[in-house]
Amino acid sequence: MVRKISILELEGLALNGFVDEVELIDCYVDKNVRYSKLRVKLFNNEVVETPCDHYARISRVYLVLVKYKDLGKTIVRRELSEEMMSGITYDLDPGRNDYDARR
Repeated sequence: MVRKISILELEGLALNGFVDEVELIDCYVDKNVRYSKLRVKLFNNEVVETPCDHYARISRVYLVLVKYKDLGKTIVRRELSEEMMSGITYDLDPGRNDYDARR
């Protein structure tokens, strides 16, 4: 089953090096307006796709994803071990925001 994904989330995955393949697929034509979607294979072989949208928008996103895909592989290394990732901590306090801390 193919999971639906938002364009913004998809762009984030591509920029972080998690996208392997991007495919532009036509959905339908309605009143001379072409609708398309993106189907993407992620690094873990999961397949995700965007909802159908105007071809003009989806084609621009496609071009961005192709560029991000190449750029993301130079920024992020997939060989990060679990041990390295487990050392990353987040200091999040829901009751405090950075703006208050700077005052």
